[in-house]
Amino acid sequence: MIERSPHPLRMARVYDGRDENGRPLANRSPVIPWFADDVLAYLESAPVVLAARSFDTDEFAPEQRDVPLNFRTDGVWVWSGSVPHYLRKHGFPPETELVEHILARGCRVGEVDEAAKDAAVQLITG
Repeated sequence: MIERSPHPLRMARVYDGRDENGRPLANRSPVIPWFADDVLAYLESAPVVLAARSFDTDEFAPEQRDVPLNFRTDGVWVWSGSVPHYLRKHGFPPETELVEHILARGCRVGEVDEAAKDAAVQLITG
């Protein structure tokens, strides 16, 4: 099945704001533990549409530069490599609507056509 959405792509926010110390905040539901591996697999298996050869600083462990600098899409949502990174490493949840979308799809990424990939790059680069 090729993914095509009649709606504009949605960019997933990495976090919702920052606390008084500048650390990221999430006003989101945590990912239910027994779905976490499936959500991670989904987030990490969607096609990469834009990537750098380096890594970014981890917002929760600033001494580490291990956050993937890439973007992926499933044809409906676009997210940065930091979304699965923070979930895997720190338990920091993706947006609730993105998790609900993933679960509604049975945690399976379909084939994403070139038009959707191009639209994702346009969304990322403005």
